Amino acid sequence: MTAPATAPRSAFTTTARLSWPRAAGILILTGGVLLTAATAVEIGTDVSTEAGPATAFWVLFLASTIAHVAAMFPLALGRGDGHGAVGASVVGKVALLGFGAFFLANQSLYLLAAYLLPTAEPTGGATAFLFAMSAVQGVLLTIGGILIVRARVLSGAARWAVLVLSLIGFVLGAVLNASSIEALTNAMYFVSTGAQVVVGLLIARAGRTAAK
Repeated sequence: MTAPATAPRSAFTTTARLSWPRAAGILILTGGVLLTAATAVEIGTDVSTEAGPATAFWVLFLASTIAHVAAMFPLALGRGDGHGAVGASVVGKVALLGFGAFFLANQSLYLLAAYLLPTAEPTGGATAFLFAMSAVQGVLLTIGGILIVRARVLSGAARWAVLVLSLIGFVLGAVLNASSIEALTNAMYFVSTGAQVVVGLLIARAGRTAAK
């Protein structure tokens, strides 16, 4: 009696560790750590007048932005084969890459409004535009997060991480718009950046459950 042939191990087993989740996770983790440091410098010093803290803030802030934007490419496109965390979903890829583009634009606009044109009085139209940009960014990340959950490519808590992060982003936006309590808004900034660190760790350690 011959033994049954052993099927070759699939590249999509639960325990498989792929390079693209590690790349995306490490970039998100790095962006979260850098943004946490940038936020601490911005809150704890006078970035607008002190040269040393200003330089540190700009370097940390810009580096964190680049890391987060770069993370969207492996997250959406995998190892270049077009099969990342959203599987074959074109909508998911567009949402994640679109989030990266809007995140870059919004971070740039924040620097422009807060430090390059600090005395300019925003018009109603400009305020509405900035709000719309932030809303679109949040919606795109939420769509990407939902499609990551549906694709079931990432295993464990990593599958839900981006969706949870998008919801924390909406909470942060609501607090910033509704509260004038500085301690609360500062705390929410650190909650958001801390969540980015956790999400990065989860994705970097994630396996892939199935080919989608």
